[in-house]
Amino acid sequence: MKNKLIIISTLITLCLAGFQYWITLHIQTQLPSEQWSRSIPIDTMESNFSKLQSVPTENGYTLSLRDLKKLIVLSCNRELDCKEKWTIDKLNTNANSWSDETNSYYMKDHSLIHWNNLDGEKTIAQHVIDFAKTEDTLVYWSDDQKIFVLNSPSPEEEHQFQMSEPVKFAQIIDNQIFIVTKNEKTQLYTLHNLSNQPNKLFQFELNATEILSSLQIIQHSATNYLLLLDKKVSAGGTSTKNIETASFNLTMNQSPIFNELSFVEKQTDLSLNYIQNPAISSGKQGPIITFSSTFNDSSGEKVTKVFVGDFSEKIIQANAVTKSESRYERPILLNEQTVAYLKMTGTNRSLAYSSADEEIKQASSGIMEGDYTAAGYTLIEKLFYGVILVLFSLIWIIITLLITYGTLLTMLKMKVAQSHRIAFFVHIIALLVIQICLLFKFTTIENLITRIPFITENWHFVILLLVSSILSFVPLLMLREKVSEDNFNMFVVYTTFMNLLILFFLIGPYLF
Repeated sequence: MKNKLIIISTLITLCLAGFQYWITLHIQTQLPSEQWSRSIPIDTMESNFSKLQSVPTENGYTLSLRDLKKLIVLSCNRELDCKEKWTIDKLNTNANSWSDETNSYYMKDHSLIHWNNLDGEKTIAQHVIDFAKTEDTLVYWSDDQKIFVLNSPSPEEEHQFQMSEPVKFAQIIDNQIFIVTKNEKTQLYTLHNLSNQPNKLFQFELNATEILSSLQIIQHSATNYLLLLDKKVSAGGTSTKNIETASFNLTMNQSPIFNELSFVEKQTDLSLNYIQNPAISSGKQGPIITFSSTFNDSSGEKVTKVFVGDFSEKIIQANAVTKSESRYERPILLNEQTVAYLKMTGTNRSLAYSSADEEIKQASSGIMEGDYTAAGYTLIEKLFYGVILVLFSLIWIIITLLITYGTLLTMLKMKVAQSHRIAFFVHIIALLVIQICLLFKFTTIENLITRIPFITENWHFVILLLVSSILSFVPLLMLREKVSEDNFNMFVVYTTFMNLLILFFLIGPYLF
């Protein structure tokens, strides 16, 4: 009997483990949303990257990755097969950088440097605060509030502009150059357009609790532009994010209306509160915005995911680009169908992307390279949560044993026939009832049910506990053993252990 019981118990355990592995693998292959593929890694090195940039080329993209020590430049084709082109060390990582297939522009020791693979480093100017660059135009500003503009193919023709306030930002859109200055005393920002001279378009201000994290401008129509402000608001020891936009044109002394955006996950209608690294770009059907958000999902788990949505003036309905198995951040739109971003891998970040292309979506919805191994590691990680369930189970086990043996002693004193058989069934029922009471009382059952992928309702959870209780003594029924005084303790211990083992696999991985 003992050997048969061990074999049956082992088979049940293997079936439960196989079921959970199949569930984990199925979740692994699900798309983050109907519109986007799964996250696809790009074969590059890992580091504590803090910035990701892209410059389109004739055959693909030049991607630049920056960490606290270096700039890594990658040459990628349209399928995002990337090769490392060069690495630049000891640059100013707080300032801007720009790279294409043959050139890099960056800051080093307050000097603006141009590097290419033929001539190496060449200093363009000293005492520079920062710069902006496109393929044809270079704009940089110095610590004496002067702005310098160099246009290709005649870089020797330098245009200078003297600003009355410190320059904080510059952006080049086609043949238009926008400059943002800041009055340090009043915290008042001014947006200028450079033509023959700086033309003041409008002003905006931040209050004492706001910090301007980033600022972006895109062309919204033939005559209108869109300004996006990413503001961090700190108050009472906590911080939130405000994303505001305003539409403007090239008329001087305007008074544009700023609208605060709200963000919603399209699939779940969950509000996305802490918006990070928003990036807006022009699309064929209108502006497109991508961003990462840290929020509590429908199961209550805190996650950081990347989203993409069509721009609107009030509410952004965004589709998830990544899933919640890792932390994803700093997204950029390579084109309307491709988003690149950084994925946390331990303490470092690696480069990955998602696509809205139908072929790539279909390919990523199946088993990809590494899925089997990843599902195994994910399952092992989840099963560690089962240890917490084991510790919690000591409460219902102790209470159940007290009820079981208390019932048995009472019936033996009363000389009730088949006392041991009745006490065993009392044990099974007490185990189930106490589990239901404790789990519903001391866990957030709605979140727990949301995390368990094969149930959706409260009564499904009760049925799951009932099935676990029945399955715990099925091996004994299969061996046609009857409860008696001699084997009563073994029956109680075995069913208690098997019940816990079944719950360990079915509920434990989703407890937290």
